Amino acid sequence: MIKLIGSDIDGTLVSEGAHRIDPQYYEVIRELKELGIRFCACSGRQYPSMRELFAPVADDIYFISNSGTLIRTTERELFSWSIKPEICLPLIRKIKSIEGMNLIVGLSDVTLIDAEEGSEFLHFVRDEYHYTIRKVEDLSAIDPEGVIEVSMYCDNVQSVAEKLKKDPAFSDLLWSVSGVRWCDITAKEAGKGEAFALLQEYLGIGQEETVYFGDNLNDLPAFREAGVAVTVANARSEMQEEADIVGESYSNLGVLRQLQNIVRHARDYREAFPEES
Repeated sequence: MIKLIGSDIDGTLVSEGAHRIDPQYYEVIRELKELGIRFCACSGRQYPSMRELFAPVADDIYFISNSGTLIRTTERELFSWSIKPEICLPLIRKIKSIEGMNLIVGLSDVTLIDAEEGSEFLHFVRDEYHYTIRKVEDLSAIDPEGVIEVSMYCDNVQSVAEKLKKDPAFSDLLWSVSGVRWCDITAKEAGKGEAFALLQEYLGIGQEETVYFGDNLNDLPAFREAGVAVTVANARSEMQEEADIVGESYSNLGVLRQLQNIVRHARDYREAFPEES
């Protein structure tokens, strides 16, 4: 019997950077709750952006945000992991030295950005992702305490990340490619897989009672912590090879169809075994 469902957002439920989701998702999340099945949104996005996206059902779900560095409900923070301050600023300075690089820095409740007003990147983060941002003059001069995520955005981000993470100074970091141009950098002990496993433990739910939906490499650790791993037709080939089920693409509401199937099966089970309900 499924008791917990986790799902990535960008590329899995919606297109990258979308700030609207099909309202049918809200209805199926409510139906899951009625059946005792918890839903957790898992993303590289910041928590305020995720909360806005799921506003009609935000109080009914769990959030794993900032690439698995923060687990919370709308009422309170449950767990979080920060990047060591002594690593944070050297990392930011190294990334900022790369030509054509864009960068944001995540705290638990706000994202710091030093992109110029009117720039395409600032518009992308603030107006498309709907991030709660704080403009700073220079990210390389911020207070590094409480930084939970550093995210770089550029072309060929996977090859850039592969080069950077070979630096011994950054060996205590986790580098997670999340989308065509995003790479999220967090404390090594964080990540979607670690966070999803910890949420299971917190809720007293076994791995075999969980399902996880994802489309990109940063979802692989969570796949391995789930009883059933499900991806979408538009996912990377590596994800389709790892998944137990490959559904329709996000544009065809593939995850919604899978969730509706779970609701139907859960209702059938309740009718067949009412004493276990």
